[in-house]
Amino acid sequence: MIFNRLKMLLSERELSITQVAKDTGLSRTTLTYMIQNNSKGIQLATLNQLCQYLHVQPKDLLEYYPFDLHCEFNRDQDKVTVAAAILENGQVIQSAQISGKITNITCRIAYSDLELHFANYFSQLSVFAKTLMKNDFVALAGKELGCSIELR
Repeated sequence: MIFNRLKMLLSERELSITQVAKDTGLSRTTLTYMIQNNSKGIQLATLNQLCQYLHVQPKDLLEYYPFDLHCEFNRDQDKVTVAAAILENGQVIQSAQISGKITNITCRIAYSDLELHFANYFSQLSVFAKTLMKNDFVALAGKELGCSIELR
């Protein structure tokens, strides 16, 4: 799992995407995708330019963890089941299942149960990576389930 730390670096330096785009010639779209951690890839020239501009090493711009979290969501009337797995090299190492309840248009999911079940993996993550992972979980759950997500 790789997390892009550009948002954090820009925040620390009180820089905006507009300013970085203007100073580096990189497109706002590229920078926005990077900040949102939605990039499918980063050109080496882009990485080089950002590292020079921010005076950092690539390892300061990217966080790497040797595992991935994969989640699948299943909705059955007012109940949601999340099948989650930790993957290393594409292989399931550990799996867990958590459930939630849908009331009106909100789904309540005990994400903390997932964190506890995968504690030995989650403990390796920085606060930044944990936050991004939780945000990704909420976004994916909302998209897959078609309701707003409330974590417990």
